Amino acid sequence: MSENPFEFAIKNAGNIDTGIFTSSWFIFFIKTAEFFLIAAVIFFVLHGIYLIYKINTLGGKFQAYKDAFTRKTPPAYRGEFVTRWIQIKQKLETKKESDYKLAILEADKILDDLLKRMMVRGKDMGKRLKQINEELLPSIKRLRQSHRVRNKIAHKRDYHLSYSEAERVLENYETALRELRILD
Repeated sequence: MSENPFEFAIKNAGNIDTGIFTSSWFIFFIKTAEFFLIAAVIFFVLHGIYLIYKINTLGGKFQAYKDAFTRKTPPAYRGEFVTRWIQIKQKLETKKESDYKLAILEADKILDDLLKRMMVRGKDMGKRLKQINEELLPSIKRLRQSHRVRNKIAHKRDYHLSYSEAERVLENYETALRELRILD
């Protein structure tokens, strides 16, 4: 009668030659591979921890730009723009055409600086304004008109600007800054 295969394996377990699994070069290969795998796991775990740390430290910088468009919180650099805006309003109050033309140029520069910091793409202010839609900035159409007035001031020497038009243009810039939560 033939033996059951399980009984044969149990009876002869000590006599089986394991062949390749007992050779020294195979054991060396396995131990070397084990070492490199453990080293790789340690490297990737430490690298992952480092990346998480870096992402958390950079998160605050990007959050300021994101918040300006989503209008959750005012950006961290708000005070700088408020100070500059107060100076612009003071120039308008002089009621001199040269001063309120300068005020419009500076208001456009403030908004341009803000858009650059918010990483709005574009070669110049006009191109950056084209990147913005009404969902992000409801007053964008009026702001584009105000930027056109700014361009006339900057490029046409004899361009005459009335005080009421200057007020309207600066009001458009102020509205945009309020929508971006720079001004209260």
